[in-house]
Amino acid sequence: MKPIAQLEERIRACWLGKNIGGTLGGPHEGKPGLLALDFYNPVPQGVLPNDDLDLQVVWMHHLLQGGHRTATPDILAEAWARHVAFPFDEYGIAHRNHAYGLKGAARGAFDNFFAESMGAAIRSEMWACLAPGEPSRAAALARADAVVDHCGDGVLAEVFHAALQSAAFVEAGRERLLETALAFLPAGSRLKRGLLDTRRWWAETADWREVRARVIARYATGNFTDVVCNLCFELLGWLDGGDDFGRALCTAVNCGLDTDCTGATLGALFGIMNPGAIPEKWAWPIGPDVVLSKEILDVPAPANLDTLTEWTLRLRAQLRDFAGEPEPPAPHAPAGENPVAGRIALAEASSADEKILSRSSPPDAAGWRERFAHGHWHRWAAADFPASVRLLKMRFRTGENQSVKLMAFYRPGLTAWVDGRCALVLPENWCAGDVFTAPSFHRAGQSAVVFAAGALPPGEHELIIACRRPERDCAADLVAGLGDPATNQWLPRAFLRSEE
Repeated sequence: MKPIAQLEERIRACWLGKNIGGTLGGPHEGKPGLLALDFYNPVPQGVLPNDDLDLQVVWMHHLLQGGHRTATPDILAEAWARHVAFPFDEYGIAHRNHAYGLKGAARGAFDNFFAESMGAAIRSEMWACLAPGEPSRAAALARADAVVDHCGDGVLAEVFHAALQSAAFVEAGRERLLETALAFLPAGSRLKRGLLDTRRWWAETADWREVRARVIARYATGNFTDVVCNLCFELLGWLDGGDDFGRALCTAVNCGLDTDCTGATLGALFGIMNPGAIPEKWAWPIGPDVVLSKEILDVPAPANLDTLTEWTLRLRAQLRDFAGEPEPPAPHAPAGENPVAGRIALAEASSADEKILSRSSPPDAAGWRERFAHGHWHRWAAADFPASVRLLKMRFRTGENQSVKLMAFYRPGLTAWVDGRCALVLPENWCAGDVFTAPSFHRAGQSAVVFAAGALPPGEHELIIACRRPERDCAADLVAGLGDPATNQWLPRAFLRSEE
């Protein structure tokens, strides 16, 4: 391991910047519009817990305690299963896919609507600090981490961050650092296009609000945690702020969306580049503590940033011979066949009568065709609809006095019936313009309904979903599943399989 100037100070400043940015952005997470922050609002009485740091502490604790000399996806997934109780988005899907028995990159790629969200991009600092000045190795280490719960641009976002932050230990100059990190993104990736557009639009306008508007117009997806918009906002904060730590972080956070992540990642980068760049006025409100979220189980929080830095240096020595994962990430798409997860049994029909969407009982559709689905996420274009309404019929199983949450998320609108009774109605374009509501049990909004204990008798139940045809030239996603209302975690294998 080659010596790095001020290595310990830079690592500590990395974690300090991470805490500052996460605490700045945390209270504003998910806000879709422009913000106007120039400091913390509210001013904190200490650091806020944040999954951005939580998960890296989990990795370090697990690897150090186990004496692991490698950090493969399966080793990290073991830590996830033991210590992480987050149900959110891709985190919950990682738990479900782990319960299926999926291994390696399949765990993050299979049936994962949120695989290009921010959950991996926010875990890059650890790998940069373990491979400072080695961007290729840092990128490979980050890839082994990211595939636990992501694929596609969700993996590439962490790779980009890790390479950028690793290079920042030994290189100077924003353009040089950007070129180093951009080289790790394939030319066709949506993420690379977004970052290049952001840099070009800034050169044309030098107006962060105008550039933000262009990013939203071209790259927004309806999900506030999508990696492309958020990494563009990080870059935009850096471009607007220059060497000014506070201005850079505030610009990134003022762009909205996944504000705790954008602020935290940019703050960590500033700490690596120059530990002296973090003004005391930003450090004193949060102090040196490390605080973990309540969903992190059986992992002691490091006493403070000094202890976390010591953990990082110990793990750097322990993993010095591990090169990481060289394989490129899988593309992001609805599930392909996976024999471990099995196939969900369903029947399908269609109708030209949109009035069935307002019926209290399901239609007596003729011509049900037996089908199967590889997962819970379906993507259709208007051309995939033989008529104006598409009907799906599935079966699920509940236990004695079991409470369940049924989710059927579909933006164009749907009606769902359980055992012949209307359970869920989503009007046409019911969540248009809403970037927070998404097909995850904790933020499904009106696309989920809870059946209290005893409401459904134990045994098998019939679910029929009628989906409205999307607008021409638009694709629409249906995500249907059952969850535990108490934890908002998926209930694996609740839908009957084709072999059952």
